[in-house]
Amino acid sequence: MATKKKAKSPNIPASTPQTSQVTASQAKQRKSVKQRKQQRSQMYLILAAVVVVIVVGALILINNRTQAQVAAPPVLASGLPAEMINRNVKGSPDAKVVVTEFADFECPACQTYSQGTGKMLEEEYVKTGLVRFEYKHMPLPQHEPSATNAAWASECAADQGKFWEMHDYLFQEQGKQGQGSTFTQIRLKAMAQELGLDVNQFDKCLSTQQHAQTVQDDVAEARQLRVNSTPTLYVNGQRVANPSVTDMRAAIDAALAAQGVQKP
Repeated sequence: MATKKKAKSPNIPASTPQTSQVTASQAKQRKSVKQRKQQRSQMYLILAAVVVVIVVGALILINNRTQAQVAAPPVLASGLPAEMINRNVKGSPDAKVVVTEFADFECPACQTYSQGTGKMLEEEYVKTGLVRFEYKHMPLPQHEPSATNAAWASECAADQGKFWEMHDYLFQEQGKQGQGSTFTQIRLKAMAQELGLDVNQFDKCLSTQQHAQTVQDDVAEARQLRVNSTPTLYVNGQRVANPSVTDMRAAIDAALAAQGVQKP
């Protein structure tokens, strides 16, 4: 019986060196492409970050410039002599009647009083030597931080002999950037420059809060007197319920009469 020969399996070579080389090359190419994509992504992220920084910087610069834009200061028309002005007090040191105001530079009613009734009374009583007027700080919580910043700024201006110039300027600029936000350090510094103050001295005074205690002392006095609104006016220590021109005149005239002073 003839022996059946076993069929030989075809000689299939294992992967040839050439195939292995092609696979490695492809893997290398893929890795290279992936790395390039990652590098591009990183570059785009860096560029995006740079753009964001530039845009934010530009917005801050524009905002700072806007913040620093203030109108020209008002012109003081009272013409009081230097000897009748002492920081936040104006009028004759020998005046028999003292009018004291507790006010807030961000208070609209205080602005109205200052620009109306206050000016009239100054012409009628302060310039004639009958009354001495003193301003005291009472920044209200709803107007913070602007109100306290303004109070500090007025005292820093007083260091350079310009309390009343800053007083009128603050009331003029009141609320132009919104209640509680108008009197930033940038705007106050710009106002000091407009008033011709030594800006470096003013800025140092304001930034270090050199007159914080002065303002706190006024607020403490106001609380002791139970002042809860602004403006609140006193004539020789007597509170005037309604600080209108009519009521203020009546209160001042009565105080003068009590002191034996006749109004001209």
